[in-house]
Amino acid sequence: MRDIHFDSLRIMVIGHIKEINTTDPKAQSTEWYFLKYLNRIVNKTIPPSRPGQVEGTIRSLVRFYCDNIDEKSELADRCIKIYIEYRRVLLEHQTKE
Repeated sequence: MRDIHFDSLRIMVIGHIKEINTTDPKAQSTEWYFLKYLNRIVNKTIPPSRPGQVEGTIRSLVRFYCDNIDEKSELADRCIKIYIEYRRVLLEHQTKE
């Protein structure tokens, strides 16, 4: 089984982290917690990464989205884009096997 490379996902998430950090989110705010989840994704996607580790962090992000983020907000758009990129990477890997 070949390794899955989550480079594009990691680059996308790092971009979101940089953009959100420019707003200097207050501690304990939704944005602050969102950054924590994004940083976990970045850490788990550094090679060598296992798909199960990345899946767990994505599931955590989705749960956070469902519980805490307004679906019509900018953070919701970011969550959806990250999830779509994650699924795209997995699909790309499956088609190469």
